Amino acid sequence: MVSERDFLDFAAGVFGVSPGGLSLETTLGSIPEWDSMAHLRLVMSVQSEYGVEIPFADVTNVTSLWEFYRRVNGLSPKKVVAVDLDGTLWDGVAGEDGVDAVRPNAAFQSKLKELKDRGVLLVALSKNNFGDVRELVEAFGDFVAWRIDWKGKAENLADVAAELNLGVDSFVFVDDNPAERIEMKARLPAVTVASFPPNLDAYFPTGVVTEEDRAKTEEYRAEAKRREWAASLGDLGKVDVWKELGAWVDVHELREDEVPRVAQLSQKANQFSVCTNRYAESDVRGWIGGIGRAFVARAGDKFGEQGLVLFVRVVLIDGGFEIVDWTMSCRVAGRGLEERVWAEIAARLGSCKVAATWRRTERNAPVSDLFERLGFAVVSETEGEKKYGQSIG
Repeated sequence: MVSERDFLDFAAGVFGVSPGGLSLETTLGSIPEWDSMAHLRLVMSVQSEYGVEIPFADVTNVTSLWEFYRRVNGLSPKKVVAVDLDGTLWDGVAGEDGVDAVRPNAAFQSKLKELKDRGVLLVALSKNNFGDVRELVEAFGDFVAWRIDWKGKAENLADVAAELNLGVDSFVFVDDNPAERIEMKARLPAVTVASFPPNLDAYFPTGVVTEEDRAKTEEYRAEAKRREWAASLGDLGKVDVWKELGAWVDVHELREDEVPRVAQLSQKANQFSVCTNRYAESDVRGWIGGIGRAFVARAGDKFGEQGLVLFVRVVLIDGGFEIVDWTMSCRVAGRGLEERVWAEIAARLGSCKVAATWRRTERNAPVSDLFERLGFAVVSETEGEKKYGQSIG
């Protein structure tokens, strides 16, 4: 892994500036030396130095040193901002000064709300008595979860990550207290600790906003209700979860208007992707009308619609098809969706032989047996890969 210091030294050489004037939060246009021409030099230099190909369609989206750094190191995009309250979300200390005395950090709150509308999840972490800040937290209204108590913030962040079924590496932590920032970095190195005040645009570049992005916070709130509902059922082995949830799935071939979401899902999914291939929108658009077929699934239940949550791509091979991608949102795994989707796709493919591959990554163990569960037979197996086959129809 390329260290932060080494990468900043590299970027400074491209820009012709001192490394001390750069951070991973430095963005395009934030320094005079990073103009459009320097941006293209940086793209080409990253490709030459680190062998990291940045698709042409993504060049305009990689607009911070963090975005270059994460691609160089193969890191996942950020999904969550975890913020402190006193001195961060608002000025003042609510427990001491009183609710009426504190003033909102208006610019910061506006940026958080903008990010929420683009699909970023917001979490509050505060050492406080909940009763002292409840009115302010509820008035802000955009948090998907919070931990307001006297526990360590690293412990609470890890707890929230487990609740949301996300890795801690999905989080950016914002706190005005340097001691809290140092402790978070020491206890959870995978968490990105922002400077203060932060430049959040560095971690969440502007791009296409999908309908799933706009509904992300409400979907996670609905997921919390699903978990509460499941816990109330007791032994799930004795329950038809799909039926009790009132679940449904719509499987169809990829449409043009769904291209941005499929590209986005390919970039963000880690645990539930059999090969973890990453695609730009231009790549996905090329599947429509191309050789092979691409299927997507939209899902929902009595708690709400979940949007486009899965895509499968198959290509033609001698005597049939090969599944080269099976990628889905972690929020729909384990409820019978996979079996229903495959039954629909198999019916559309007709009588033929189907091959498939699971390729090991650091995060995709949850789908290591997906194809076995779907009735495929293991054809060959190594430490990092399993190949399968199945005759259908």
